[in-house]
Amino acid sequence: MSGSDLAPFVAAVLKDSTMHEMINEIDVLQSKLTDRDNKRLLVEVTGQHGSPIYYEESLKNIKQFGDDEIVLGFDNDGSSDGFPFSSLDKIEIRLGGVVVQRFNIDDLDIHFEDDLYDEENQMETILLDINRRHLYGPIVCVDARIKPLPLGLRQGHTGDEMLLTDFFELVADENNELAPQTFIIKALFFDEKDIAGVPDLPV
Repeated sequence: MSGSDLAPFVAAVLKDSTMHEMINEIDVLQSKLTDRDNKRLLVEVTGQHGSPIYYEESLKNIKQFGDDEIVLGFDNDGSSDGFPFSSLDKIEIRLGGVVVQRFNIDDLDIHFEDDLYDEENQMETILLDINRRHLYGPIVCVDARIKPLPLGLRQGHTGDEMLLTDFFELVADENNELAPQTFIIKALFFDEKDIAGVPDLPV
């Protein structure tokens, strides 16, 4: 068989090899793009300067809530260790690695959901509403749990709502500052218009 007879076979082999290389390169590029998008849409609840990371979830998993809010739930059943409630002002909310919100305890109201009180674990479900939102970021409310609730502040004794600073004063008096509360985040509520510019959101 002459060289000219082999030429078509060699060309076919080279073509197949080139196609495989191109497909592999496309797969690698697609993987990098997916990783980049995942990082860009990642919401993290962290300590100062990004460490430690307490919670993380993708904005791909947000859901519509009412007419102008969206909610991002965290995949925990309340078993998360959480963090000390009194350290809330040191917590950072990050989107794509960038800090988008911090909490000022002077501008937070705490609402008690007494009908969801967990007597066995002394755990209260609460909502934190953020006042003067224009000073902070896209989050309007935090759905969370705190534990343990001091004896004098348990179900039926807390009232409906109060300033968070007032709650901290009551807890300090009740506990003599010996038993800090653990804060466990269940979900973050965002003002939809404040993150409307983020591409690829499902709502």
